Formats: sequence, C-alpha cells, structure tokens
Amino acid sequence: MITIREDLDAIISILYQVFEITPFKRDYDTAFGKIADIIHRYGITESPRNLRFRFTLCMQEFFDSVPQEQWKLKDPAFIKQSEVFAILKFKEWIMEQIT
Repeated sequence: MITIREDLDAIISILYQVFEITPFKRDYDTAFGKIADIIHRYGITESPRNLRFRFTLCMQEFFDSVPQEQWKLKDPAFIKQSEVFAILKFKEWIMEQIT
C-alpha cells in the first residue's frame, strides 16, 4: 500500500528531476501530469496545467520575498534556491489539500 509520505516523496522527486534538465528541454506537461495522477488518489482533481500554474505561484512567492535589486538570475545557486523554495511551498499546498 502506498502512503501519503511515499506519494509526497515521489512528487518532490519528479520536480527535482525536471529541474535537473536543461531549461529549454524540460517537459513540464509530463511532470505535472504525473503529479496530477498521484494527487488524484486523494480526491484532488487538478489538470497538469493548473498544477503548473500553482507551482509558478509558489515560485513567484520566493521572488516576492526578495527585493528585485537582489535577484541574481544568472547565479545558479540563487536559481536553485528559488526552485527548492517553490518545491517546498508546492508540497505544503498539496498537504493542505489532502488534509
């Protein structure tokens, strides 16, 4: 039997894997399609496109928390920090929907 924890770990893994790929080669539709299938088990019916939009909002929350003059868009560490932040916020959103 699959547990919520295993499903959340799978979702996080999917997101980390998609961010390991060169940006122009990322397949967000497939990644968020897999996530939609996972969360559907818990009665959350969202399209991959809506989930991608939700994730973008999580990413935006990171950038809103940092003054624009401090953005380092060419710094891989800064970009990685924004991705990790968004992944954790997205996970929190999913957990709120499940409980």
